[in-house]
Amino acid sequence: MRTPQVVVLEPDGWIARNLGDLAAEGGWLIRRARSVATARSLVNDRQPCVLLVQVELSEEQLLPFQFLAEVRRNVPDVAIVVVSETKLNDADRVAWTATLFELGARFVLFPPLTRPVLEDVVSGLMTATIRRTLGEEAIPAGRTTATKSPPEPDEVIDLADEEVYE
Repeated sequence: MRTPQVVVLEPDGWIARNLGDLAAEGGWLIRRARSVATARSLVNDRQPCVLLVQVELSEEQLLPFQFLAEVRRNVPDVAIVVVSETKLNDADRVAWTATLFELGARFVLFPPLTRPVLEDVVSGLMTATIRRTLGEEAIPAGRTTATKSPPEPDEVIDLADEEVYE
């Protein structure tokens, strides 16, 4: 069986470093690329479960966006997560998110990005992809790619319940 993998296209290594513990716990590999050409090679050769692409959202930089469309077209089973380097106002976030979804992204994350959010998104995508491609038995009992167990029913706070705040 091939080891499940995540390919991360980023300039600085922050995403890959923050996913290291989760990858070790889940039993999968992280492959890091600094260029689109390297990421393209990794995606085509390794067929990862998840592709994370850190981009500066700018109309001048077309290469990462062309790469996303290419991955969607050539390797449709790869779950794409786009991580923006740029803080945007709400209207621009909506416009860029719609564009990136059309290019094949399943998630678009904007700053400020925290490690737990990043881990939850990647963990969920890895688990879903592994189960979809290899079946439920592919994840051994007692081992999960999730970082924590779901909250107990009494730990959930219903913000719509106004009696709590009176």
